[in-house]
Amino acid sequence: MKKVLNLKNSVAFLMLLGAMVTFMAMDKAPAYDPTGTWNYEIETPDGAISGDMSIAKTDGEFEVSVETDDFGTLELEDVEVKDNEMTASVDVQGVTAEFEVEFDGDEMSGIILYGGEELPIVAEREKSK
Repeated sequence: MKKVLNLKNSVAFLMLLGAMVTFMAMDKAPAYDPTGTWNYEIETPDGAISGDMSIAKTDGEFEVSVETDDFGTLELEDVEVKDNEMTASVDVQGVTAEFEVEFDGDEMSGIILYGGEELPIVAEREKSK
């Protein structure tokens, strides 16, 4: 009788362990990867501006550069990506621009806080060739 109880306890323990491993694996969905070239458009009081934003990951850190007609290439600082959201900042002519964007697949949307204004930004990731 004792052997039967030990066997039942062992089977129950193994089933519980298997269920725990399964739930843990389901909880570990792959992290969103925003790397690539994004074609952006920013709405400003003077009209829309557009260009390319490049997001790369080097040694576990994200690097973001924004190509602009007026200011050349801007390298964003303090880049943080968590889940599908990114924050970053950059100095533009002595004024800090703060980026707050959210990714949805190959689309990005959010705002840039600059000089007391909230400038909407949208972007679409270029397809891999």
